[in-house]
Amino acid sequence: MRMDRLGLAAIGLAVVVPGLLASAAQARENRVVQCETFRARAAPSAGGPALIANVSTSMTPIDLNSVLFTDRKLGRSMVVEAVFAQRTPTNGVKLTARVVNCTSQALAVQFRSNFMDANQIPTEKASAWKTVYLSPRATAVYEESSIGRDRVDAFLIELRPNL
Repeated sequence: MRMDRLGLAAIGLAVVVPGLLASAAQARENRVVQCETFRARAAPSAGGPALIANVSTSMTPIDLNSVLFTDRKLGRSMVVEAVFAQRTPTNGVKLTARVVNCTSQALAVQFRSNFMDANQIPTEKASAWKTVYLSPRATAVYEESSIGRDRVDAFLIELRPNL
């Protein structure tokens, strides 16, 4: 999916949110989040661009414009609730990923972002790893911005345990 479409999708969400606030009274409150992480792990590929090895059977394809878990255990502890990408006023790309801690223990995880052009060639070095802390059964947000400006056409956010 092209980044301009991603940006438009993120802008479209911003327009819808005020309408959602009007119906917030209908939302159920005072519930503890429950996750079925196996459903997230079993979900099929989104069908968009992916990194594929030269020998196609040597590794699973890595979906682009998404979050890659580098640790199986994390996939049983967390769910990626949403990923957003939008163009900044300087034509860079700002990524936002919201995650949910599905456990009763606090978690510390690290994220970094990789930005690529239309040919999946990196437009810049991967960002530094950023540590994000999640309280039990709570959400947290990771954000990163590119410096590659209009050359960025795809991205990959990596997620690992805090080292």
